[in-house]
Amino acid sequence: MHSAQAQAQVRDKIFKSWSGISEVTIIKEVATKGEHIDLCLEYWARKRKIPISEYRHYFYDVVQAYVQRLLSERLVCKAEDVIRNVDRDVKCFFFQFACECQDEELSEFVLDHLRSREPLMYEQEEPVLAYHWSLVQQLRECGALVAKHQMQLPRVHIEALMTLPEEALQLLLVELYFANGNESLLGSLSKELVWQHLVDSNQQTKLQRWCRCQEEGVEAHETLQPLEQAFAAWKIDDNMYEYALEQLQQPSEVLRNFFARAGYFFSDESGDIPTLLRRLCTMECLGKHADLLSRQPLAKYLLDRGHHSLLLMECVPVASLEQLASTETHQEALINLIVDLKTNSLTENEGFELISKSVQAYLEKTHDTADSFEGHPLLTFYDFLGQEPTVRSLEGFLTSTSLGRVPYLKSLTARFDHGPTSSSFGLPTAHDLFLKFKQVNLPLLATVGHGELVSFSNARLCQRYARKSQLNYTHYLKQQRSAYAVYYLITEQLQLYGQITKTQLFHACETVTQMALQHTGDEELVTHCVACCEMLGFDTQPLRSFLLLQRKLPKRKSGESYSELLAGWDRDLVQQLEANPREFPLELYQSLMRLAVRDTPGKLPVALLEHYASRNDWWHLLLIFQYFDLPLSELKKLLPHFKCPPLGVHLLRALSYESSGDRHYKRGFQRPPRRSGETQTNSSQETMTNSSHSSNQDSSMQQLQRNTDQSLCTLLTHTARQDLFAIILCSTNSQPDELIPTTAKFLEMMMGNIPYCSSINLLRHCIRQELPVLAVLAATLSEQNRDWCWLVWLSVASGQWSHQLQEAAKVREDNRSEWVWSVIREAVAGGHVNALLHSFEIFQPDCKFTHLCRFLQLTAHQEDFSDATIVELRQFFFSWSQDAVTLPLCGPLSRKQVMHRSLGLLLTQLQSNFDCILQQQRFLDCICRSDVGDICDLLDFCLLHKVFGVAATWLRKLSIDLEQLVRRDSSEYRRLVDALTEARAYEEALQLATLLQLPLSDIVYGKWMAELEAGEIRPHQEYEKEIQQHALAPAILVNFLLQAASSVGQVANLRRYELLQSTLGVIKQHHLFPNESFDRDQIEYDMVLCYLQLPEDQLSLISIYHSEYYEQIMLQERCVLYKSFSELKELAGIDDLSISDKTQLSSEMETRLNTLLNTLLDEGDIVEALRLQELFEFRPNDLRFIVFAMALAEGMTSISNLSSKERQLLGEIEKSAFPKFNRITLNQSVMTRWDSDLSDSCSDSVAMEFEEIPSKEKQQTLDTLLGIGSKLKYGVELGRRIVLAYRAAMYLDKEYLDVLRTKDAGILLKSAAAEDCLQRLLVVSDIQISTRMTPKEIAECLAMELTTCIVRPRFYIFHAREQPRNALRNADLWGHSIDKDFHLFLDLAPNSTMLGNCLLEYCDALKAYRRYQNGKVFEETEAFDNLSKIITLYGLPTPTPTGTLSGIPQVLSHKKLNQIYVELLIKAHLCFVHECSMEGIVSVLQRAKVLNGQLAQAKSWSLIVRMLIGIARYREMFYCFDSLIENEQFESLLGQFDEDQKGGLRQAILSYLREYQPKNGKELLRLAALHFLMYKELAEMWTEEAQELVVKIQTIAEQSNKLKCSPEVQTLLQHALENYTHATENYLLDNKLLLAQQSVSRAELMAMQLDLFNRALEKRQMCVSVIGVRSREQFRELVNNHLSVPQTLILSRAYGYDINWSEAILSQFVVLQVGNYLQEYLCHQRINDDVIEQVVKGYLLLSESNATKNKQEKSLAQLVELIKSVTLKYKLASILGLKSIVMSLINDSPVYYLRDTNFGRSEFHTEADT
Repeated sequence: MHSAQAQAQVRDKIFKSWSGISEVTIIKEVATKGEHIDLCLEYWARKRKIPISEYRHYFYDVVQAYVQRLLSERLVCKAEDVIRNVDRDVKCFFFQFACECQDEELSEFVLDHLRSREPLMYEQEEPVLAYHWSLVQQLRECGALVAKHQMQLPRVHIEALMTLPEEALQLLLVELYFANGNESLLGSLSKELVWQHLVDSNQQTKLQRWCRCQEEGVEAHETLQPLEQAFAAWKIDDNMYEYALEQLQQPSEVLRNFFARAGYFFSDESGDIPTLLRRLCTMECLGKHADLLSRQPLAKYLLDRGHHSLLLMECVPVASLEQLASTETHQEALINLIVDLKTNSLTENEGFELISKSVQAYLEKTHDTADSFEGHPLLTFYDFLGQEPTVRSLEGFLTSTSLGRVPYLKSLTARFDHGPTSSSFGLPTAHDLFLKFKQVNLPLLATVGHGELVSFSNARLCQRYARKSQLNYTHYLKQQRSAYAVYYLITEQLQLYGQITKTQLFHACETVTQMALQHTGDEELVTHCVACCEMLGFDTQPLRSFLLLQRKLPKRKSGESYSELLAGWDRDLVQQLEANPREFPLELYQSLMRLAVRDTPGKLPVALLEHYASRNDWWHLLLIFQYFDLPLSELKKLLPHFKCPPLGVHLLRALSYESSGDRHYKRGFQRPPRRSGETQTNSSQETMTNSSHSSNQDSSMQQLQRNTDQSLCTLLTHTARQDLFAIILCSTNSQPDELIPTTAKFLEMMMGNIPYCSSINLLRHCIRQELPVLAVLAATLSEQNRDWCWLVWLSVASGQWSHQLQEAAKVREDNRSEWVWSVIREAVAGGHVNALLHSFEIFQPDCKFTHLCRFLQLTAHQEDFSDATIVELRQFFFSWSQDAVTLPLCGPLSRKQVMHRSLGLLLTQLQSNFDCILQQQRFLDCICRSDVGDICDLLDFCLLHKVFGVAATWLRKLSIDLEQLVRRDSSEYRRLVDALTEARAYEEALQLATLLQLPLSDIVYGKWMAELEAGEIRPHQEYEKEIQQHALAPAILVNFLLQAASSVGQVANLRRYELLQSTLGVIKQHHLFPNESFDRDQIEYDMVLCYLQLPEDQLSLISIYHSEYYEQIMLQERCVLYKSFSELKELAGIDDLSISDKTQLSSEMETRLNTLLNTLLDEGDIVEALRLQELFEFRPNDLRFIVFAMALAEGMTSISNLSSKERQLLGEIEKSAFPKFNRITLNQSVMTRWDSDLSDSCSDSVAMEFEEIPSKEKQQTLDTLLGIGSKLKYGVELGRRIVLAYRAAMYLDKEYLDVLRTKDAGILLKSAAAEDCLQRLLVVSDIQISTRMTPKEIAECLAMELTTCIVRPRFYIFHAREQPRNALRNADLWGHSIDKDFHLFLDLAPNSTMLGNCLLEYCDALKAYRRYQNGKVFEETEAFDNLSKIITLYGLPTPTPTGTLSGIPQVLSHKKLNQIYVELLIKAHLCFVHECSMEGIVSVLQRAKVLNGQLAQAKSWSLIVRMLIGIARYREMFYCFDSLIENEQFESLLGQFDEDQKGGLRQAILSYLREYQPKNGKELLRLAALHFLMYKELAEMWTEEAQELVVKIQTIAEQSNKLKCSPEVQTLLQHALENYTHATENYLLDNKLLLAQQSVSRAELMAMQLDLFNRALEKRQMCVSVIGVRSREQFRELVNNHLSVPQTLILSRAYGYDINWSEAILSQFVVLQVGNYLQEYLCHQRINDDVIEQVVKGYLLLSESNATKNKQEKSLAQLVELIKSVTLKYKLASILGLKSIVMSLINDSPVYYLRDTNFGRSEFHTEADT
């Protein structure tokens, strides 16, 4: 814990050092140094409010840019260190930089550095890096792929790709290849992932192409594309097909066919046989997938649809056809024929014969009459082919009448041509057939062979033309040559394979056996088949038995199964026995049983057995069971068939308990497999004719094991003995029955050899032969000795006769019951409870003791512990309670004796008859559930059950007497507990002691000490848990921990410190101080001393110790100090400390103690700090300052009592720290506001007129406390609490201790609000910070106070003196207006977003209160309760003078509720804006939009305006403008508002009206502009309207740059003139002179156009258009031809074009002869010589192409006269030929050289050109 705190302090210190430093600078620093990288990530991630994993990428980006800059500056070593510091790969980074670098020299420099580092490794890794760089380049070109893998690959670079998992990289390569098609990637792709990608993206075309490429030779490999070549090389695996079957959706038909070719079908077609066949046939792979089709019900499908020929296909298995033959009986012949056709070959003689017989059998089934069957041509044809083939025989068959009915032969006869001229049509001859079909000309061959006989026996012809065939061993068998057949088989196998295996011989024997079964009528052939099997070394006994039964018994129906056939033969034997009861068919029944046991195990023939059982013929049943050694399960099945059911039950019980040592192996009826090397001695014929004798001889030679029945009991094999029936016969005589009177007589009879009656003899043989069944027979013969028969049966069955014989010799007659009890007890002890139960069920069926025996048998043998088993035990105890329990050979027994003996049997069962402890526990649980404890209190089985559950494994080891354990007060329990403790089985000892309510403290302490000796010390929590579990005194744990600490010694200080700390923890937790057994102070001193002696590296592994007051009180109170110094001293117990021996501390120990005390001060544990400083007499400066500050604040001391050094120290504090300490304002965060002074931030107008200034002494004390607080380095929170509490108490005029001890901050806040104290906000801030109120609590408190200030003025006040000046204004809070000074309250809230959410909760509560007022259902919340309290408090009427007061609060109208809602929304919005919480702002806007609709319905226009202006998000709240304008309440927005509100509202109104252009928008805009004195906007509006009018005029009246004159146009021009005039006025009011001048120009233009229009209107002509000038050419046209000089000037000012006056004068004055134009020009402009000269030049150019007029020359003369320059005038006049002017100049001018000049036109032009 201490290490965690130290780390936290270091981290905070680092974070503080980073404040004010840019992010990039810090990243560079940590990357360069390689330190605090994780802290940097955490710091900036928290500041950016993003996860560290996400910020890590940005961190690496900055580092990458930094390293790249280092590399560009050739600082490769530093760059390498930086990369290593941030755990990045140097090779990858440098290689990628070199590849990306544009500077080739720098790139080569970086690569050379890589090569020089590790040359060999670089050579190996360079291809890998180059490959991954190529992948990076390709990925950057695929933006979609990079975006898809953004989470897995946030940055694409070489290292990211190399660190990807192999599977992820392979998947990325696949997607990259299909994105860019780069063929170089094919060699790196995994075919499984390519297949998976194609399947997932459902690219079935590529999948089809892949499947097609799997075919060999489809296309040349060179013609395939690279991807298709890869498809051809990649073999599609099974798992790939299976993946496609699972994932593909709606595969195409082509793809399904390709999958079918590979043997895979989709789930919707897997069971559809037609589809399977169609697809396999389409792909021509039917034979390839024969195995697949063989697993389908194809045979059934083809047979049902009549496709019989298709059943001959190889894909139809023969086994399915054989199985189908047994079910489809009506088509059995056809199926058998098809089976023979499939299994036999027509090319072999044997197969042909079998097929011909099958055809014959089929025709027999399908033809009703014998005539039609015998004359069938097919039979004739097969007959012919089965004989020796000759041409003569062929001719005879062809000419036979039966073949003439064959349709094919008929058509052949009709089509056959006997010769070119022959016209006779008859049956073709054999020669014709050979010539037609085989191209063999027999007559020609005969001619060539010189008359040689042409027949099938001709060797030469056969060698040339005949088909070669070879006989096998089956042909020789059919020839009755079995020995040669065996010889031929062996030689053939050796020639072909070189060896003979057992499997080959087995197949041959199987074929021979099938042949024998198919030819059962042929005795000779059957004999040779049997001989062949015997010679091959196989047992033919089952075959001979089957043939014997088939021959001797009636023929069965065809179609029966094998088991049905055996059952039928069994019924036939019963009928034969009923017909002849004296002769038992032993031979046939033995054969039947042999077949049944061998081939159908578990399903023996039962008809004969049921026959004997129904007649109660137990003698024959016993004989059959003994002779054939049948299992008892068959006897159990026969029980329902007995005529007398008890007979069957007794017979079953008797056979069940035959002694295991006295049974013979019975004679076998099944022959075992022959061993290798055996030879057959008897001939097959002898075997077949004398099968009975052979069977008897074999059974006498072989001994067989018989099956066992596990459900009843296990019958064991026995040694040889005399026959049971012989014993019975020898024991039977004619002597009368004798009664056994006494035990001695009984022993004499059993041990002697004197013959007695039959029952006594049977008992004697029962003992000697150990055959319990003889005792049963004896009981059937003599009822009077039944009890002795029971005793003998039980003794023999349980194997204890010899032991009981010795016991019986000691028994007296009057104590015979003890002997009987011993027999029963020994039977139970030996595990023979099954025999015990059955002994009573056989001999004593009415004995009530049977219930106990059955309970013992069910629990021991069957492990049945159910309720039914418990019922047996309860019935026994019920019978015991009725005195109905008796035993054979025993007299009357007392109830107590019976109970005691019975319980002894139960204990014997518990101790002897269970293999595991679990069974013993279940047995005890069963006894406990039987409620035996309610019946008898002798034994406590429930206690024994619990003891077994705890110490079952120890009971036998410690030889504990179970009968003693049953008694609770037995000393055996104490001995068991002590023994367990000594054996260190502490867990068992604890459980047992807890169960027996014995003391546990010694056991627990011993357990702990044993663990301590073993070096094991568990965590402290486990010891505490164990103390609580066993309810032990905590002092035990204290003593143990002290003992453990002392055993550790001074060597392991860390362990000793932890133990001592745990000790103090126990004392502290259980309040064990004071205590005489240990000294808490000494323990604490030793613990701290251990801490001081610990090595430095171990301090981070431990946590420091805290006081009880800190852990149990201060932590719950947020570590806020509420105690005075005297109380803290009392809690610390400083006055009572007593340490006997103290250790001198070294300097290092003092330093660590100082650190420990400082840590305690930082955490707030002042009590423990005071204790330690007293224990070690060491007080650090910070603790000294805190103690002094507490004493100074509490008045225990004063500044005057300080020493000179302390005064000097405090004086330095005040000079250095206090001014800085006191400049903190509310504008800072809450964590740094604890020492702030709000005196500067408080408004002077709010201060009271008469303020009570705190005393100078208190102010000095406060200044001193502030100085001390600023000096503290440790324990700052404690100092803060003291200083702030004192300052709050000073301004509240309260006692410091009262404020310090007040734990409810709400009381102090109410006091600050109620009293007119100084610095209220400062006091509130001090209270919040000093009490460590959470941001949530502060927000809720402020929200409630703000809501109160909003709600309170909305109620009516009944006294005038209480009426506020402005009732609708929000009330003040703590002396400040919540409207004007709301920013101060926001500074009070550490989380203004949380404050806004709290205000929104009050909005919801306001809605709920409205529903509450209307009597509707509402949701009650904490905010609703607070709002109700506010309304109840301030809504009550003021008490009348009589003192009466109505308890019903005033009802708030909907308008008042809306007012409150609007104010809350406004304040919440301000809160959210303060922290830029967009979620909160959106929530406010959503609520405002809903509220706007409600306010519009209520016509609360002022509230809409208030909400709009208060929230001031005009663009998001344009719906408020809509509501006001739609309801004609726009003027509401033009009220009197503050200056800071006007600007935003004005711009919002303008933006809204311009963007949305509502109805009457211009009027509204003009109205708003007038209201807000927006002259410029008004002028722009007038200008826009004027421009619209101009455009309208041009649209309706302008034609070819002229206007059509009409009154409408005149009116429009007049309006445009007025608009431009108004615009000019507004521009001037706004001091926009340039804009005003432009507007004036446009107004003059409109006036000029109007003047021209009026003149044209009078003349009824078209008017020149001057308002639509669009180019300079149009401007020149107007100036030169239409406009006067003043009009020209106006036009120039309006459009800004310059005027070419020379051109205008030439055009109008000279050419057009406008006489007054020159005069107008002279009135408005000053003419100069240049203008006139240009006019003359223009005129001269004009005169060259046009004829001149005299008037024009006169006009020019007037212009020339105006020239001031004599020379120029003379020159121009000379050129123009103005002689009068020339002469006048010559005569009048004083210039004499004029006479010498001669200007002409040509000269003028030359000069002009130059």
